[in-house]
Amino acid sequence: MISLRKPAAGIVAAAVLVPLTLIGSAGTASAQTTTCDLRPRGTIVGAKTKTVDFNVPSATEFTYELPELGLYVYDTEVDGDGSFAEIGPELYKNSDAGAHQGEVQRVRRSDGEQDTCTATWRIKRATRLQDVKVSRIEHGRKLTGRLERVVWGKKPDDRWTSYSKGSVSIYFENARGKWQNAGSAELTKGGRFTFTKQIGERRWRLYFQGDNLSGSSPEIEVKG
Repeated sequence: MISLRKPAAGIVAAAVLVPLTLIGSAGTASAQTTTCDLRPRGTIVGAKTKTVDFNVPSATEFTYELPELGLYVYDTEVDGDGSFAEIGPELYKNSDAGAHQGEVQRVRRSDGEQDTCTATWRIKRATRLQDVKVSRIEHGRKLTGRLERVVWGKKPDDRWTSYSKGSVSIYFENARGKWQNAGSAELTKGGRFTFTKQIGERRWRLYFQGDNLSGSSPEIEVKG
């Protein structure tokens, strides 16, 4: 029977899982490396550690190895479910944000054959909106606030810093109770933004949609 196993000398360290290696007859392994899907495909890493459960949908058993980020996860018949990993800001440098390609060794769900493929995992720095306010101006409303992005590393001076690239998406609740796109506000120095609209009192929703290295922010709702 084809199996996926840990090396005999493998040791599981705290928060880091030991990679697994495939053993089986040479004739069962595919000579050509292909790409395969990893779930989750990406993770937003914020200021607190969280547990992430990895899966390869095309496999009944798998190992996933991403040495550059110290990530090793697996789910095999022999060694059980080691697909969970603790992911936190202290594990990475800011420059680690982006897409990373690792190696999957799997038993294919489709035919039970064993092969190797590559899968991409993208990590993004979390963002958050702060100090969001609505104020009345002549013939309308003004919304202000600022955007921050998490700082990775073991002991940064501050865990959050201002982020001034991109824009904040803004919606308001119209007279029919539906959320309507009001536009967007460009981020400026210090991550600050200002948005004005000729309109009366409304409920507003704001968020930053993210970019290649930064995750989308939690939605903020204000009234005024």
